[in-house]
Amino acid sequence: MTNDKTNFSMMTALAAGLLSVLTSLPAPSTAEEARLVTEPFNESVRPEANTGGARVVGLQFLGGSAEADLHALIPARWADAPHFCVRTNSSDGLYDSVNTYHMPQDLTAPVEVPHLRDSEHDGIITSLHPEGFGIRITRDDCDAVTDDTPNALGLWRDARPGDSFAIFVNSFDADRVVAYPQQGSGVECEPIGADISVAFDQRCVLPLPLDMTQFYVELQPIKNGRRGRIETILIDTR
Repeated sequence: MTNDKTNFSMMTALAAGLLSVLTSLPAPSTAEEARLVTEPFNESVRPEANTGGARVVGLQFLGGSAEADLHALIPARWADAPHFCVRTNSSDGLYDSVNTYHMPQDLTAPVEVPHLRDSEHDGIITSLHPEGFGIRITRDDCDAVTDDTPNALGLWRDARPGDSFAIFVNSFDADRVVAYPQQGSGVECEPIGADISVAFDQRCVLPLPLDMTQFYVELQPIKNGRRGRIETILIDTR
């Protein structure tokens, strides 16, 4: 009888401990997952770098740890659009992806974009320096994006929305690139921390306007003391 009581007490304590562990675990993500418009996942890895033609390669919050996947901060005003586009590039110019996704129904939380899960080159991507992976999220099908298409902000590698975000740019050998937000003073862009910077080489860290849901940023390259063509980026926030 004593053994039965002892065993019952031990089982009760074990169950209580297990319940304590389970309740302390983080709750599963409630973010809606984006679905590809066209299968399969479109990506490419090449032996030689592609510098591309885009000046702006990434619009995202910076993170330092290896988060499982990519999230998009889709603004509520995008709900009437059927699709959105996600382009990614590695700073060394060897990897890129271009994929169109169905617009999720629930935009109240960051939308999970299963980039690493769908990729056949997740090892390459996760080995990149956090500043070596540019993410650009735009409202529309990828083949319909223009210079006037609004951009959203992305989350990568355990980043969290904060009071500042980064624009990754290709300087195209300019001596300087200055970012001019719609409000406030110009910000001098700086070299990224990645070891190889061919497809993009600078980042501009800008404050996120708290009183605006849509704003623009002008990028001004300067080479040999001469100003180059200004590029304007329209950004929508949640």
